[in-house]
Amino acid sequence: MPADSELVGLTGVARARALAKRVDAEKNDRPAEAVRHGREALAILAKRPDPATHVATLNEMGWALMTLSRYQDAIIHLNLGLAIADSSGDQRGKARAYSNLGTLAQRRGDPEVAVERFTRALEIQRRLGHARDVANSLNNLGFVYSTDLAEYAQALELHQEALETREQLGDSSAIALSLNNIGIVHARLRQHDLALSYLERALALRRALGERARIAATLNNIADTWEEKGDFARALVAHRESFVLRREINDPSALAQSHRSLGVAFQALGARDSARVHLAEAARLGDSTGDQGLIVRNLLALATLEQVEGRHAQAEALSRRALSIGEGMGAREMVRRALQSLADAQEAGGDYRGALATHRRFKAVSDSIFTDGTGRRVSGLERRYAAVRRERELERLQRQEAESAMTTQRRTVQRNSFAALALLLALALWVLHRRRTEKAQLAETLSVTDPLTGVPNRRYVQRTVPGDVAAALRRHRSVPLGEVARDADIVFLLIDIDHFKRVNDTYGHAAGDRLLENVAKQLSAVVRESDVVARWGGEEFLVVYRFTNRDRVAELAERIRAKIESLETVLPGGAVIKVTCSIGFAAFPFTRSAPESVGWEGIVSIADLAAYAAKRSGRNCWATFRAATTETGDASMNDVTLAEIDARVAERRVVLETSLGVHQTPGALDEADEPTAF
Repeated sequence: MPADSELVGLTGVARARALAKRVDAEKNDRPAEAVRHGREALAILAKRPDPATHVATLNEMGWALMTLSRYQDAIIHLNLGLAIADSSGDQRGKARAYSNLGTLAQRRGDPEVAVERFTRALEIQRRLGHARDVANSLNNLGFVYSTDLAEYAQALELHQEALETREQLGDSSAIALSLNNIGIVHARLRQHDLALSYLERALALRRALGERARIAATLNNIADTWEEKGDFARALVAHRESFVLRREINDPSALAQSHRSLGVAFQALGARDSARVHLAEAARLGDSTGDQGLIVRNLLALATLEQVEGRHAQAEALSRRALSIGEGMGAREMVRRALQSLADAQEAGGDYRGALATHRRFKAVSDSIFTDGTGRRVSGLERRYAAVRRERELERLQRQEAESAMTTQRRTVQRNSFAALALLLALALWVLHRRRTEKAQLAETLSVTDPLTGVPNRRYVQRTVPGDVAAALRRHRSVPLGEVARDADIVFLLIDIDHFKRVNDTYGHAAGDRLLENVAKQLSAVVRESDVVARWGGEEFLVVYRFTNRDRVAELAERIRAKIESLETVLPGGAVIKVTCSIGFAAFPFTRSAPESVGWEGIVSIADLAAYAAKRSGRNCWATFRAATTETGDASMNDVTLAEIDARVAERRVVLETSLGVHQTPGALDEADEPTAF
């Protein structure tokens, strides 16, 4: 970060760039200063445009404004940064804007939107191949899954992948962040000693780096873990140190957390007056920030205090309010804690029947979070990471031995020319080792990318779609019975190039390859940035149309069909290839009344059958199979055959709709290729 003296004499874009670096450096510990420097940079950039600097300034100002709990101002800056990045082709800036908007959505109590935006950022960063940015998005997703959605095994897997990448990069600050967040996951799983081991390692790194805001956050997490272990005196010491740092930084959200933590600690130690003062201030600050998760935690802390002091009706009212907000957020862990608090208040107030019903709900939510499978998966992940750490420690020791050997050889190089040769050999081996590491990283990227078209491949879809499916299911479950969730469907469109074999036979395989590359580009241009275009195999492409309403998809399918029909692929000799396509699509969930009855793989198989139906209808069209409006969940649709789905159409249990109209009976078969299995 340039010192004030280094800004003297800088003008124009050079000064704006230096100011943008200050904004980035100050956004956490000195957010007000970051905003001031950002405004100066924006004033310069209004006269002397520099899109990349403009986007970076808006993104980091948005973060600083979020730190100050000025959420509306943060939204304005981040959305403007996103728009400029999109128009200027700044993909990295675009990913950063999505990432910051995800953090903002999480703070405002919308974890589903947070996951969607973090996932968008991750998709862009994976395409760019920026390991550091990929690790950041993995970390962000892991934090939402652990803090709001209580999907701890998935969160731990994301955090450990981020940590492994960060350790390879040697970024101490980022390593500390991953250690801190892994500690949080283990604390949520009640593995307190393991949690403390990660948190203490994070704290040591952050103290060495002097990151005040992050030191305070880790101290708070350590104190919370000591509370869970029942050592409130030790927790109070850590909470007080965290509180002092946060008061200096003046981050309202973080300060509210510290007030709540101090209130809980004082209450446990019997100092109820001090506890009430801190909890009241936590509630005031939390309400002013609009941070829904913080508000829930404050309400539950106040409910516990009311319960201890015998005001059971007040405790019940606070718990119900916390439960309502938690359910609205879709935050399972907060719902679990609110149900526990509510059951305790009902029982203490004499409502035993209500307490029993609430406790059953609490037990069901807890069981869904803390399953035996979750425990086994978490243990396996921890063993895997421990093995990776041991392997890296062994590599470090071997490297030290090699370096020591090279030092000894350098001392004797004048007496023995062979020592110099050995030194050069050792250096060459080290270079080869680094290249192997870099190749391994590249191989990981290539493993999920189709080498011909550059779009994701089937393996990428199989890795990423389960997370989308889980989010879609949560959206469907969150709406009242009888209502339809908005933007909660995932639609799979299978695009099959018509008569592709003729292209290869007539013009050769190189021409076919050029055609496929052209088709991939056109598909990527038609769909949204958040959707996935993947090479599914041969002449087939799969589009994963994420978080939409199924009623909109026919329009997209028709746009794709028309785009491919109008596409011209010009060969080196001047020949022009024109083709058509047959499109089949199906929506997840297949039936809204039973969203889990057909898995996403089954939906892709149904889309494949629909593509076949489009071919037998004459090609150059689209088709879709959907459940009749009265149809309930039918698990047999997971591996339905062509004959079986035709029978369901004839029985009016399934509707076949094509761009040629709606059909209640199957059409006549022609010579179209057989549908491919998933």
